Amino acid sequence: MEKIIAVVSGKGGVGKTTFVSNLGLALAEFNKNTVVVDADLSTANLGLQLGLYQFPMGLQDALEGNIGVSEAVYSHQSGLKVLPASISLSYLHKNPSPYRLKSLLSDLDGMVLIDAPPGLGKEVFLVLKACTDVLVITNPEIPAVTDALKVIRVARELKKEPMGVIVNRVKDAYELRSAEIEAMCEAPVIGTIPEDKEVKRSLFEKTPLLSHRPYSSASVAIKKIAANLIGEKYDKPKFLRLRNLITR
Repeated sequence: MEKIIAVVSGKGGVGKTTFVSNLGLALAEFNKNTVVVDADLSTANLGLQLGLYQFPMGLQDALEGNIGVSEAVYSHQSGLKVLPASISLSYLHKNPSPYRLKSLLSDLDGMVLIDAPPGLGKEVFLVLKACTDVLVITNPEIPAVTDALKVIRVARELKKEPMGVIVNRVKDAYELRSAEIEAMCEAPVIGTIPEDKEVKRSLFEKTPLLSHRPYSSASVAIKKIAANLIGEKYDKPKFLRLRNLITR
């Protein structure tokens, strides 16, 4: 096990789940053995985004000790390894231990990316206690950044200093700038991802953006973030606009 990275957000709707699946695929393209995990035990949707509607076992089954954690890992057609959570209502009232979660995830090889629940509910504390590192994702808007600040403070109270902030869906000049977000959160912005219409299309196709449109603006930004996290160099491909047109 290299790292267990929790990707957290102060609020829903900032693109966290989409970011996790694509970051996982980007790390895999850098030859990092990576598994993405849906730890939103009450409102799971990572599997749904990837078209995994029905699967024999999920994270909850591993937490209950019914199976080994590797038995709940599935391979998406894109090559992404996914540990989904069940959407069954029968699991809603279960309260797994953070130590049990960390122990399970530590049994996975390579890097583990956790799609944490949004907000500051008890499941977020469960994930923060189980992870080794924290990434915070937000949109460049005051409500989203304010909520991101809250989750950063909770992480720090648990002695988990965030690796940095990812600013997603950057559109225009009428938004907070990276320097302003850094000042509010007292944490570095380590990546920005532009608004990209191809994201919506990839969700419709139920495949990560990096597989669907590898040269789109958001794909390139996510690959750059992945390279930064593992200390690799990433240069934008030449003739990017032409490559993007060819792959449509």
